[in-house]
Amino acid sequence: MQLYNFKEITKADGGTSDASTVQTKSKSWIGSDAPVDSLYIQYSVAPKFGATFYPDEFAISMGAWYTQNLRASVYYSKDSTFQAKKVLIPDTSLFVDDGDNGGAALLETTLDDTVETNEELYVRVYPYNTESESWAKLVVIDSVSISGTTVGATADPPSVATYNVESISTTFAYSGGNITTDGGSKVTSRGVVWSTSDEPTTSNERTIDGIGSGSFSSRLTGLTSGTTYFLRAYATNDAGTSYGREIQFTTLDSKSAPEVTSAPVTDVLVESAKSGGEVTSWGGDSVTVRGIVWNTEGDPTIDNFKTEDGSGVGSFVSGMYPLDQDTRYYVRAYATNSVGTGYGRDITFVTQTPQPDVDKVVASDGSGDYTTVQAAFDDVPESYTGVYTIFVEKGEYYEKLVLEEGKVNVQLIGEDRDSTIIWYDDYANIAGGTSQSYSVAINADDFLAKNITFQNVVENDKTEPNQQAVALVTNGDRQAFYNVNVLGFQDTYYARGSSGTGRVYFKNSYIEGSVDFIFGRNIVVFDSSQIHINRDGGTLTAAATEPESKYGFVFIDNVISADSIGFDGDPITSFHLGRPWQESPRTVFLNTYYPESLDPEGWLSWNVEPGLYGEYNCSGPGCVNFESRVDFATQLSDQEAAEYMLENIFSKESNPNFGRDWMPTPELTAVSINKPSKDIPGNFELHQNYPNPFNPSTNIAYSLPKSAHVKMSVYNMLGKRVSTLVNRNQKAGKHLVNFDASNLASGVYLYRLETGGFAQTNKMILIK
Repeated sequence: MQLYNFKEITKADGGTSDASTVQTKSKSWIGSDAPVDSLYIQYSVAPKFGATFYPDEFAISMGAWYTQNLRASVYYSKDSTFQAKKVLIPDTSLFVDDGDNGGAALLETTLDDTVETNEELYVRVYPYNTESESWAKLVVIDSVSISGTTVGATADPPSVATYNVESISTTFAYSGGNITTDGGSKVTSRGVVWSTSDEPTTSNERTIDGIGSGSFSSRLTGLTSGTTYFLRAYATNDAGTSYGREIQFTTLDSKSAPEVTSAPVTDVLVESAKSGGEVTSWGGDSVTVRGIVWNTEGDPTIDNFKTEDGSGVGSFVSGMYPLDQDTRYYVRAYATNSVGTGYGRDITFVTQTPQPDVDKVVASDGSGDYTTVQAAFDDVPESYTGVYTIFVEKGEYYEKLVLEEGKVNVQLIGEDRDSTIIWYDDYANIAGGTSQSYSVAINADDFLAKNITFQNVVENDKTEPNQQAVALVTNGDRQAFYNVNVLGFQDTYYARGSSGTGRVYFKNSYIEGSVDFIFGRNIVVFDSSQIHINRDGGTLTAAATEPESKYGFVFIDNVISADSIGFDGDPITSFHLGRPWQESPRTVFLNTYYPESLDPEGWLSWNVEPGLYGEYNCSGPGCVNFESRVDFATQLSDQEAAEYMLENIFSKESNPNFGRDWMPTPELTAVSINKPSKDIPGNFELHQNYPNPFNPSTNIAYSLPKSAHVKMSVYNMLGKRVSTLVNRNQKAGKHLVNFDASNLASGVYLYRLETGGFAQTNKMILIK
């Protein structure tokens, strides 16, 4: 098959629904009352050398998506220039389908011709649109067949390629091959052959690995240790047996521990660092576990601190946590099989000491340290170990904002959520794709945002193509957003994870959009937030969860709301919870309120089958009998729902990309959540918490007359420490800590401040 793309016609985005389907679309159909010579889709057939083909029947299944104005004519010719052509299917209106079911109508006709050896029969489909229309008006060709009788030679031997021999052991190995063409006759047998002499054939040792064309895998058994063999792939059809290239390999004399190399240490901070390695040889038996080991003495082993980062050969990345500050460590990679454990070389590194916290102010009127947020982001040092807080005063900041990877430990705090707005007006068609259409991109780990709005003002009103417009894109790990607005239309929030799956937490926030406006691969929890629909027929989510992720998008205790009239002026009568986009999507809604406009089927199908689309204990007028849901929707059991705790969702077990557990706790949000004071206090002071008594959280204020290392801990009445709120260097000034006691029982607790020779302990009361 040949697909010719001229002028507006291009191959469809998103692939095909099956191997025989072709989708073509025009970005700008120009109205016409007849086919256009330069716009066509072409197919061709030719007989084998020495044969003659007598075609007598033609069939094609064609349809149109998203328009009623597409027509097509079908011609054939043995002249590749189509100067002489004959009609196969007269000009006809194409069957119209909504684009979800892949519908097409079967059109059949007869033909009478002869195609000799060295001749070729060409078929061209000429689609055209009777009206001028823009964007994604699709011509769908589901199947094409030209049938008839062939006289003479009907097949050639298959063409087959040999795969490299891998995972060589003492008595077995793995290989395989790929049959690129079947020669015109079905492949009835395929596999690999081997012997201790060159040019092995099917009369020697062989595997039989199915039938048909395509790739296949082979396992060689019964080999002798320490022996050299010759191997090649084979394939057989009616015309005979073909062989691929010959490969020579030698089995191992004996099994051994795996061979592994250590990766350099990177991202060294106060309490964490990254390393990894590569298993270069399996030693003749399966590698069951691999990772890194570390200690402070040298030559670490699996009896010391270690990670477990999967199995098998290949490279891997590991994280070390928790580490002690200003300490020399030794780390190396390891891999284990049934014989033993192999290690890479030792690598030495020293953790950093905590750096002072930094407070900066952004004010558009020039009264702060910066007038733009991007200028403040640009000044954040790489791998800074202190908390770098950027306070943004009220105002509208028109910026395309990026926090680059490596600028960790940043807190972005707005003065007021609804009055501190970072916005932009980029969109996919001018930005170079959806991923570049953002207003704000956060690419760094350990980021926190609070009391601020991220907005993209571009509406997907279809006046231009590709109006996807992202307000916020997140690419790092361990990111938390508290009391934020994320405002947009199509593709509002992109949980992209371009450097690998990350973990993101939204609490008490508001997110609105129209079509697939929460999408991406990251593991994201939306906790006690409002998700708002602003256009009819939209979908909340389009997850692209990686297959190895245990969780995807998790909505807990949320309220879903919808306008009565959309931003485009149309009434909002229906929307869906999501549709599966890529990979193995996982999305669940727990204890969530649904408005009446939620479609009873709940979810839509799309590009892939979902890994999990689940619901549990939801309520509201849109919460109907679950039997109305689509077949792939799941109602979670009590036991299944109980697994959706933050400790599980954000654990290092949720995805191999995670080097350590993470919890978005007050330790992450404790310091400098208010605008930094310009006045330096005269004395150390620890104030009484407020409110007091409290449930479940309270604020603790304290003052520092000079920069110092600050430690604040919470103890129960038995003297056991239950939480560390602060343990770092801080600048002089007034500070505020938020203490969340959700996991503690009611009672009296003590909080103690220790800094610069000053120590003080106060009581507080938790009542639940």
